[in-house]
Order: sequence, then C-alpha cells, then structure tokens
Amino acid sequence: MGGGYLLIIIILLVVTNGITYGASQLTSESVSYKKQDGELTTVKQALDELIGKSSKVDDLEKQVTDYQKVVYYLADVAKEGDYVAYDAGTWDETVELPTKQGEFGGYSKGQSKNTSVSVCTSGGGSTSMKGWRVLTVDKDSKVVTIVHAGIPECYYHEAGHAIESADNKLKEHANPEYLNKKYATEAHIMTKTEALNIVNNYDITENDLRTVGAMYWLGLHAADANGLFFVQNTGSISNSTNYSWALGFRPVVVLKTGILTTGKGIDEFKQEAWTLVAPAK
Repeated sequence: MGGGYLLIIIILLVVTNGITYGASQLTSESVSYKKQDGELTTVKQALDELIGKSSKVDDLEKQVTDYQKVVYYLADVAKEGDYVAYDAGTWDETVELPTKQGEFGGYSKGQSKNTSVSVCTSGGGSTSMKGWRVLTVDKDSKVVTIVHAGIPECYYHEAGHAIESADNKLKEHANPEYLNKKYATEAHIMTKTEALNIVNNYDITENDLRTVGAMYWLGLHAADANGLFFVQNTGSISNSTNYSWALGFRPVVVLKTGILTTGKGIDEFKQEAWTLVAPAK
C-alpha cells in the first residue's frame, strides 16, 4: 500500500471532518472514521484489513496458478494398461453365485465393486486383480475408456438359450451398476472387439489387460450368431455354444470427454493410479 494512497485517505478524512491538523500530528492510528455500517475504525485498522484481504487473494491466485500447472488431460498422459482411480461404489446386498439363466451374483453387501470375485465356476480359473485400467485412449477427442482389472461379479448363461436376449441383458446391466456419473458417460460389458483389439488375435496371451486368470463373458460383435463369446483363463477367445456355466462379468466405462488428472496417486487398493478430476461443465 503506497504512502501516496495513505496521504489521500488522511486528507479526505481531515477535509470531511472540517478539522485542521499539522502533518506531523497525523498518524494512521490517530485518525478514526465511521465505516458504512456505522462501526468506528481507524485508518490503520482499515489498512490492515485491506492488506490482509490482499494477502489472501494473492494466496488464492498462487493456488490457482499451481493447480493449473499440474492439471492435465488424462488422454495426454495416460497409456493403455495404466491404473486409474475410478470408483464404481459398493454392493448394497449379498447375492450368491448364479446358477440359472440370466442371473448375476457372487458378491457380498458392502463389498467394493472395484474388487474381484475370485471364482465364478469350478474350472473357470480365479483372479485377485482389482481396480480399473486404461483400455483405450483417443488423444484427439480426449476420451479415455477404462476396464475393470478383474471380474466384479458373475453371470450365468445356459447353452441353447437365445443369444440375442442374453447379450441384451449383459449390455443393459453395466450402466446402472458401474456408472459413476461424476466422471463417466456410459458403461457396458467388454465386447469381443475390445478384447480382440488388445492383442489383435484370438490366441493365448500373457497380456494381463486381457488375461485376468478367470474366464469372463464378452458382448457380441454384430456378426456373431452362435453362442456367447468368452475369454479363457489363458487369455484366448472362445465360443460358448455348448456350455452352461457362470463366468465373470467384466465392465468397461467410457470417461467424460476431457477428463482431467493431477497426476498419479494411489487407488483404494494402494496401487499406483491416475487421479481423476471432472472436466468443467
């Protein structure tokens, strides 16, 4: 606060009150006046208040500047396979392993949807993979798609049952169960095309973005007609024409366009993961 500004305030106060003082007699502590609300204060108190507010504004501006420096588009920094600290919530009831056509289950009340059901069926393998991972990144549109690292629940499909109706049920299930509207726009079961694109073949693979240790169902490709496709515990893609069993349900989530991140932190399972910041509306 400059000395000229203080002098102007003092002059205005002296003229307003119609009182004459020698310059040497005036100090910021000795000159008082009434504020708009009628409260009596001194020039010094008023200046201290202004300086305090100015300091707070400076601090806020610095915080905003620092924030802008460390916030990035997730699409610009994340790569396929990275973990992301996405939260799909918890289960609100306990549901046993499914045993009939069209049933979902295998989880407990209060259990995180971000963790895995270890086993869905005998011989179907098992997994302990948790959290969410980057499936695809589109740097141009700033859209990132993530996939559950494991299988959060099971689904039972019976051989001979209508494929189209089963596929529709699988597709309709993901949105209400795994969509966190703060960060995402849509959720669906992993499709055969998405699983195929990870390694560009149907064969066994050690790529753990596709191979999670347990078998899981896939949504149909438009050209599929006979049986639901699924991923083996070895990572190969097969057709379930002659099988009746419960396998894992693996959701995929499409994040909002322009989702942001402040960098890598940790998710609820203490895994290194990109933080998520919702884009400005």
